[in-house]
Amino acid sequence: MQTIIIGIAGTAKNTGKTTTTSFIMAEVKKNEKLNLGLTSIGYDGEDIDNVTGLPKPKIEVWPGVLVAVAEKCLKVSTAEVEVLEVTKFATPLGKIILGKVTKGGRLVVAGPNKSSELRQVLNKLRQHNLNLIIVDGALNRIAPMVEVEGLILTTGAARKSKISDLAFETHCMVEVFSYPVLDIEHNTVSLNSILSSDEVDELLSQLEKVSTVYIKGVIGEKSLMYLVEKAEKLSGKKLIFPDPIKLMVIGDINKIHNVFAQLKQKGIEIGVRKHIKIIALTINPYYPKYRFNSDDYEASYVNKEKLYQEIASKVSVNVYNVVEEGGAGLFQDIISATDNSL
Repeated sequence: MQTIIIGIAGTAKNTGKTTTTSFIMAEVKKNEKLNLGLTSIGYDGEDIDNVTGLPKPKIEVWPGVLVAVAEKCLKVSTAEVEVLEVTKFATPLGKIILGKVTKGGRLVVAGPNKSSELRQVLNKLRQHNLNLIIVDGALNRIAPMVEVEGLILTTGAARKSKISDLAFETHCMVEVFSYPVLDIEHNTVSLNSILSSDEVDELLSQLEKVSTVYIKGVIGEKSLMYLVEKAEKLSGKKLIFPDPIKLMVIGDINKIHNVFAQLKQKGIEIGVRKHIKIIALTINPYYPKYRFNSDDYEASYVNKEKLYQEIASKVSVNVYNVVEEGGAGLFQDIISATDNSL
């Protein structure tokens, strides 16, 4: 049986990641034949947001759900979990355990925070004949999401309350994830990373008989800007990265998108070795508004219709406000995007 593995990544706190996860889980729960696995990258699920002091949604699990969480999560959750395996992967909240929910309730989710560990944890979960595994994450800890098959991005006014700015940034994110998969050819120069202008110059000195440049690791933002200045030497060649996640961590996504657009205009083909599909977006009009007089936050909202319209008009994937629409459409997108008939 094929197991679908999706990541849910919030672009900031309070953009609706946990709410989105809960709505997807509710769709799974409706079908008793579906088996669910759940883990996270890092820590989430606190009772009170430690930045704003406002309550956050919780993850509710039910008997039969498989989880991979840190040991201390079990002590502060109302759900009861039978431990099936204690792994060797250590976190600040204890070792990661694999367990089966025996009594429903709220679960604090903290999982592995390294790609290699997440890969092994997912392999362990796969062995339990799961239909769907959800990996909970965030943009600021997105690197391990390279292990998932598709992403749900959650964004909203808590990321940027100016709707036009948020819509443009979201457009840039979706575009970066849409770069094509390109093959590594025999006349390729491969580099582990490029972190200085000297390394850019060294690369450019090797290009005479090379058609493709493959950067296995990361390229620094300043190095990328310097590469644009020398882009004519790369004209007609391919510039390939392992996956779009590597591009997301370079720096400001608007700037990175613009730089790659310039490179493409100068005849350089940009691509990745592994495609990670953005399946859909969810949006949240809520944001915590700071009150100077009382030095605290209050709940505030942007216009939800305008938020939806502006973002939907600028991206090539479906956009949902799950609080308004529910999770059925989003869940169907997950199934369709992974060519799976659950």
